[in-house]
Amino acid sequence: MVPVAMAIAAWLSASRAWRSALAWLSLFGAGASLVFCTQVAYAGWGIGVPQLDFTELSGHAMGATSVLTVAGYFLGGRFSKGAALIAGSLGFCAGILVGISRVILGDHSPSEVVAGCALGGSIALATIGVIRARLSMVAAPPIFALTVLALVFILHGQKAPSHRFAVRVALYLSGRSAPFMRELR
Repeated sequence: MVPVAMAIAAWLSASRAWRSALAWLSLFGAGASLVFCTQVAYAGWGIGVPQLDFTELSGHAMGATSVLTVAGYFLGGRFSKGAALIAGSLGFCAGILVGISRVILGDHSPSEVVAGCALGGSIALATIGVIRARLSMVAAPPIFALTVLALVFILHGQKAPSHRFAVRVALYLSGRSAPFMRELR
């Protein structure tokens, strides 16, 4: 989702919507940083909420709900504000499906996915609040739509090294030789 997030920022910048691009990058970056911090906290010190089976925010859920919602909003904005809201809602639903897939695959607990989706949805809503007044200016042309779709399909299934990096940082900071590991369900 990070390449698609960068494509969104690039389109906003190309549309001279500097404030919107900065807001999007800041909000998405803050969300990614929060996910990273929860990964480091658990891997290094075992900080989590055992009663909720919560060890870290789902980065997949956060990224998918924020990026797909905003991308959908842009793509629908080409037609009307109503279409933007519908497409943004469909993007959010697609992000939730990504989160559900993480639970099915055993990568995350339901609480981690719910928290990730809530964070991603909040990021998307805040971004849309900033860009809503300028939607006609940043309405996505077909080339943006094709770029987003191409990135999603080309990069689907690629593993990002961010979790391994978070574990390395956690081990370095905590002085542990091995990360805390989640109990098998």
